[in-house]
Amino acid sequence: MNAVVLPVLLILWLAAIATFICFLSIEDVNNGKADSIFKTPIYGSLILFVAIIGTAIHYIKMYKTIAIDSKGIKISNFFYKKSLAWNEIDEIELIGKSQVANSPVDATILILKNGRKIDLIASRYENMPAIRKTLQQIIECIESNDQILLSPLKATSKVDTADAIHLSKMTKYSGNHILSFNGFLLYGWIIFSVFIVFTYPNSGGIIIGLVIMFGVLYGSLGLQLHYFYMDQNHLIIKNHVWPWVNDKYRIEDIKQVTIEAPYKKSTSLRVITNGFISKLYSGGSLKFSMWKKFLKDIQNFNIDAKNEAGF
Repeated sequence: MNAVVLPVLLILWLAAIATFICFLSIEDVNNGKADSIFKTPIYGSLILFVAIIGTAIHYIKMYKTIAIDSKGIKISNFFYKKSLAWNEIDEIELIGKSQVANSPVDATILILKNGRKIDLIASRYENMPAIRKTLQQIIECIESNDQILLSPLKATSKVDTADAIHLSKMTKYSGNHILSFNGFLLYGWIIFSVFIVFTYPNSGGIIIGLVIMFGVLYGSLGLQLHYFYMDQNHLIIKNHVWPWVNDKYRIEDIKQVTIEAPYKKSTSLRVITNGFISKLYSGGSLKFSMWKKFLKDIQNFNIDAKNEAGF
């Protein structure tokens, strides 16, 4: 859902700014502040409208519709349409990486016999688990030389929350989040805000600005402050500053974990289940030594674990 919502919000935000500039420009003409619309900031709105059109075209090209049947796969959008028979594809890499904005992202990669690659970025498809499970059926049929027949997909879910889980008996993988880069910025802003409030107690505008900025920092920095609990049965995801985060996975349901280093983000853990549900958790408080310990421990449970963070 975020893959669609975020671009739409960006376009709406640009449109709102452009509309506001248009309104101010018309007001300047009506109030006599400018004798011509061309002597107002109207050019700014024109530039923004061009940016809106460019952004819309960019995202339309980026997000493609996928249709899969027993004959092949069809990939299309408003500007592009391509049909591939299964015998045109040399390899399907269900869980791979694609470079987007200098950062490796989760993707399924189709490697064609002519050498070309088609990357299906996981975050751009809300139903990516279903796409991967369908492609897995295709791979199994091809490898066994059977006729390609697609069976109905079975729903998969994360860990059964009814299981008894005792965190005190699990190994904790964490660090001092207050002294981490993200924690230092967050708590530093809180201290700074308290100082400003006591210094300027009657400045309502300043206080509102501080609160808004705190919300932005709490969201963006909190997103990078996960930590983990694990034993032989479960992997639990917690967050230092978001108390409601409590994601749970059965160890037996985990297909792969990867330690990643996203561009301009904290070192992160990607968890992919047997049902191809994929989630990324940034662990900004964990030091490299703790990441190595986590990686070693989870490998002992015969889980495919990869270190792509470079330490």
